[in-house]
Amino acid sequence: MAMPGLLLLFVCAALRSHRTHRSFPLEERNDYDPNTRTKIASSAAKTERRELERSRVGREICEGCDRPPPLCVCRSLPGKLIDTSTSVLILQHPRERRRKSLSTVPLMPLVLNKCTVKVGYNFARRQLDLVAASLDKGQKPLLLFPGSNAISLDDESNGDTVKSLQCSEQLLILVDGTWAEAKRMIMQSPDLVRSCRQVQFTSDHESLYPSSLRKEPEKHCLSTLESCAHALTLLEPCSERATESKTFLEGSMRCMVEKRMQVSESRERAPRFARAGKKTFGKNKRRHEIKKELFG
Repeated sequence: MAMPGLLLLFVCAALRSHRTHRSFPLEERNDYDPNTRTKIASSAAKTERRELERSRVGREICEGCDRPPPLCVCRSLPGKLIDTSTSVLILQHPRERRRKSLSTVPLMPLVLNKCTVKVGYNFARRQLDLVAASLDKGQKPLLLFPGSNAISLDDESNGDTVKSLQCSEQLLILVDGTWAEAKRMIMQSPDLVRSCRQVQFTSDHESLYPSSLRKEPEKHCLSTLESCAHALTLLEPCSERATESKTFLEGSMRCMVEKRMQVSESRERAPRFARAGKKTFGKNKRRHEIKKELFG
């Protein structure tokens, strides 16, 4: 039996005005089978929850860095965006986008003028305007991802090849996600990979992430921001802007980590997950209460 719209409106109005729900005549209450009564009570309970959510005031956000004030990193950012010769394109896994509190990618457009972020599970070159524009100029984009066929930007044996890359403006592509996510994105984007020159760097660098906040697979594994900062200095070794961008990128990450550590230490740590069934129990309890008030 379909739920009458007028009845649902009545229930919602009653909930808002806090009137008793026993205003249904007995004969009208008996018109509804148990399943329909449950649906009506569930809808009324959901309306209550939604109105409560809407009534809550959103938390304050810094206009400069789009973070809550306790996590603001504005003091570590440059006065104006740094315009490097290299353009940066970040291909971000959707799950990584949801890890906002510790993700380094949101910091990068706050430092670099030529920085674009695209979100998805896989990519084709026709989907990316920057890639298409680079290929139209007869220049293959650089995909920063380790591999046996990758050109090592810091290997002296590749001196001539690296110098040729340093002599022109480049499009640098980075993949943002866990190692498993990044590998899957590369495997699922063969058209893009074929259109790029794969590059890497082999020198060891320890990440700014403390293990207590985010653990990397190996000590030499870096965040997307750190990898970008190092690659920029390798592609533009004589550029003051590349050096400046590295300084501000790493400085903003240090600030983010420092603020995050302070917040973690200052607040009492609550359990990450509520007790199993606690949320469902609360929803069901309110539904049963409303059902009893409406239909007896």
